Amino acid sequence: MEHLGFPGEPVGPLPELAWLRKTIVERALRRGDYVLSGGIRSDYYIDKFRLFSDPHVLRRIARLFTPLIAETNPDLIGGTELGGVIIATAVSAHCGVPMIAVRKQPKGYGAFPDEYVEGPWEPGQHVLLVEDIITNGRELLTAAARLEELGLRVTPCAVVSRGLAPIRALIQLSLPRGEARTEN
Repeated sequence: MEHLGFPGEPVGPLPELAWLRKTIVERALRRGDYVLSGGIRSDYYIDKFRLFSDPHVLRRIARLFTPLIAETNPDLIGGTELGGVIIATAVSAHCGVPMIAVRKQPKGYGAFPDEYVEGPWEPGQHVLLVEDIITNGRELLTAAARLEELGLRVTPCAVVSRGLAPIRALIQLSLPRGEARTEN
């Protein structure tokens, strides 16, 4: 069952979540032998840029965050480098909430060379921190911890969870080895 959050917390509109699942399977799902960013091997890969490069798909994904925006009422939308920044930009433009970007490493140049966060923020603000696809959630949780160290309150969320991280996501897409299935 598609959901935003945890089992027992379905979020509508379910047809939109079914559309997202179908779009991922048709456009972005690749079968093979892959090493994921966390070092885990998988027989499938979700090529997020096959989704995010289409402005119609990206706009529709951004609209899927509307219920979470209403629920959490963030001051900022944060995006993790790189795919999360794309999503955060789209969600920010859709909902009119300013955004920040959270880098994996400080940029090392410019006016603020040792900072992880790009964009204006104030301690005490609430950030909806978005990521594209998570497997174990390590990078998203590291980014959240960095923001919390700066005095920001953080709600982490992803577009897709591969089912191994205890982080809210628009959909869970955890496929068994072998043939691609579109239902869990």
